[in-house]
Amino acid sequence: MEALKHIQEAVGVVTRFDGRGVCDAGDVLAQCKNWGITAELKPHQAEGVSWLIGRYVLGVNVILGDEMGLGKTLQSIVLLAYLKFARSCKGPFLVICPLSVTEGWALEMARFAPKLRVLRYVGNKGEREELRRSISEHVNKQAPSARTNPDLPFDVLLSTYELAMADVSFLSRIRWSYAIIDEAQRLKNADSVLFKTLDEQYMLPRRLLLTGTPVQNNLSELWALLHFCMPLIFTNVEEFLDAFGPAAAATHKDGDKIVDKEDSILTILRETVKVFMLRRTKAALVHSKALVLPPLTEVTIFSPMANIQKQVYVSVLKKESPKIIGDSPGTATSLQNIVIQLRKACSHPYLFDGIEPEPFQEGEHIVEASGKLKMLDVILKKLHASGHRVLIFAQMTRTLDILQDYLEYRSYSYERLDGSVRAEERFNAVHSFSAGHSKCGGDAKSGSAFVFLLTTRAGGVGLNLIGADTVIFYEQDWNPQADKQALQRAHRIGQISPVLAINLITRHTIDEVIMRRAKKKLELTCNVIGRDDADLETHGPASAVSTDLRSMIMFGINTLHSSDATQDTEVGRSSELERIVEAALNQRGKAGPGLSNATEFGNVELVTLDAQDDGAENFYNYEGKDFAKPADKALLESWAVHANASNGDEPSTRRTRKVKASYLSDDADKDNSRAQKRQKAEDKKHAKWKSLGYHTLAIDDPGAGLQPALSSDNVGSDVHFVIGDCTVPVTTRPDEPCIILSFVDDSGVWGSGGMFNAVAKLSFKIPEAYEAAHEAEDLHLGDFHLVPLPGDRRFVGVAVIQTYSRRRKVPRSDISISAFETCLRKVVTAAKARSASVHVPRIGSRGQGKNEWYAVERLLRKYATGYDVPFYVYYYRRP
Repeated sequence: MEALKHIQEAVGVVTRFDGRGVCDAGDVLAQCKNWGITAELKPHQAEGVSWLIGRYVLGVNVILGDEMGLGKTLQSIVLLAYLKFARSCKGPFLVICPLSVTEGWALEMARFAPKLRVLRYVGNKGEREELRRSISEHVNKQAPSARTNPDLPFDVLLSTYELAMADVSFLSRIRWSYAIIDEAQRLKNADSVLFKTLDEQYMLPRRLLLTGTPVQNNLSELWALLHFCMPLIFTNVEEFLDAFGPAAAATHKDGDKIVDKEDSILTILRETVKVFMLRRTKAALVHSKALVLPPLTEVTIFSPMANIQKQVYVSVLKKESPKIIGDSPGTATSLQNIVIQLRKACSHPYLFDGIEPEPFQEGEHIVEASGKLKMLDVILKKLHASGHRVLIFAQMTRTLDILQDYLEYRSYSYERLDGSVRAEERFNAVHSFSAGHSKCGGDAKSGSAFVFLLTTRAGGVGLNLIGADTVIFYEQDWNPQADKQALQRAHRIGQISPVLAINLITRHTIDEVIMRRAKKKLELTCNVIGRDDADLETHGPASAVSTDLRSMIMFGINTLHSSDATQDTEVGRSSELERIVEAALNQRGKAGPGLSNATEFGNVELVTLDAQDDGAENFYNYEGKDFAKPADKALLESWAVHANASNGDEPSTRRTRKVKASYLSDDADKDNSRAQKRQKAEDKKHAKWKSLGYHTLAIDDPGAGLQPALSSDNVGSDVHFVIGDCTVPVTTRPDEPCIILSFVDDSGVWGSGGMFNAVAKLSFKIPEAYEAAHEAEDLHLGDFHLVPLPGDRRFVGVAVIQTYSRRRKVPRSDISISAFETCLRKVVTAAKARSASVHVPRIGSRGQGKNEWYAVERLLRKYATGYDVPFYVYYYRRP
């Protein structure tokens, strides 16, 4: 136990000198203005700054682990101002944070510490090169003797994790007086490239870590953070785990029944954490009257499935029943994939290709197809009418796509943020939403959005969205701490309205199991910093053993299968839905324990998360036990027997995700009349082509001959959104095949300006080929002509997706979605034959009842992922 003794000695030293000769909270409040701080600190923030100053004076690097929303950024800024103006430490100071919050950091520094000179070290390669050149020129102007510790043109350099690694050769040459790592959970793996880069290559003698979730998974991650701060105290992870692991494990298994020895060691661990980490929660501060926040109420609404959802869900189970029952190599991976498919069915059946009816048009069908979305529809209608504003979190970006389509259909204004959104656009979206903070019920006239769509992981970190007073989790994270962190985007300092959080759960499905599993785990897991903010040990299905996954998958299937088709009809009545939603919305402001127990409304159960649902154990057991009833198992086994008999006991090798409507049987033959008419038109043109000496560049429609890809992962084959000019593909080498799409009408007159000029600059042969095709009567709606560019392996694809008639008031028609899909079939045929990527300018419009982008994006994603062809959609930024 040498490690334990070593840690105890260090804790004793720090404790002995704690608070001697440093600023207390009162001093901090009194001196803030002298340090150039313009903010009015709250009492807990002043205490936090005092603690940080005390640890700095003692030479101890620490973790500021306050719960999200308590002002860790502001406390850190005050500390830097103290170092600069009270201790005459000229810096420089380094702040590393996620890209999405760099602008927020810069704004808070400008607002609360305007005397600090801040440099945002972000941007593309050229922009950063210019920043480095400017810094170097500034240093080189100084005397040679001063260059070992030069004056720099900034006090604080603000950058990102990625740039800290990419530009380490430049940034690591600077002797940083103090470094702050925001969202430091990124350092919980001591073997990661980021950890090793910052720890080994940078000169960072003084370090501060900021994280709202300091102990999330296990003690080894806690050790990594402590080791990064004080490597001479926390030297070896194995010794740390040997010393503290058994005690922490005992609390997880036995609750308060801890033997004396383990209790003593656990006390040492908690005292150690308190010395090197300051952790306050909103609940504790509110309880002690150190902080005033509006109440937060969390409710869960269980919704039934729509008929089509139920069909898809049960069909997935029937189709995959042999894999669920079997025990072959790779079973765990197969089960994880099945879990994902079931979660998709719980959210919306249109997440499966081939389920949404074609042509892809907005309509009431998007709401009626999902019981969860029907419930959301009623909720948003009432919230909008009452002047509330909403954050909606989901796990999958494809779910956000559907929710975005729904919001367009209902004409609700919104912003969106997910992992694909660039940092500048993220900031603009957050700023736009926050600008309407004082406005009730966002709409187009007020300029503020009613809804903010976010993925939990992209939107749950470092954002301030107090403009919303309602948070809806359309899909739940496997780790409830991720959802809790996302919830703090709205329930934080600055919020003046009671906050209502609504969890939407699809009843009798894996959705319900995940929710109850997470809730139970929160109850059982003992965290070294307190049970109230305990975290899960799992992040997803991969962490669950195959036995648990099987029982989770089987849960509720007998109930779903045996329920008649009219179940959702009753709940689908407007009056019933409104009554359920009204009961949920009325819970706003009723925070804390003591809410009413589960109350059933028809087939939907409204449950406050604080209520004790004693009935839960009747249909599900936790961790290591069975989630499913015997009837669920028996039903699945019967399906497996039938599936094996139908397939001749041969496992299916077809990709589950991409066989059109593979989970719903549809044997209707396709109509070939259009193909026959096109063939007749082709025959008539041949004579004219011969007389003109014309050779067509049109690609034939593969029709049913176009085969879906067999690959199961589609790595890189998706729709990628980039900013730039699609005539200059940024993702390809000069010798890499690529197809640049140009969308035209059937007039035969090459346009001018914009994309037309950009394409014509590539080669004069492109307009010539287009006009020649028109003269030869080879230019019709849905045609796709592939024009090779001279000298390389690039092509321009001319796609005819609009008609032109001078007789119309507006001669050029809207985009024909059916023609667009016809062109896409030809595009992927040409791309696959040439192993080419496809580069597309963003098309489609919103407003005046049009939403072409709805169908355009659906089809692009359908053909990109279904046929293993990468598509790049370009947003052109004007100079």
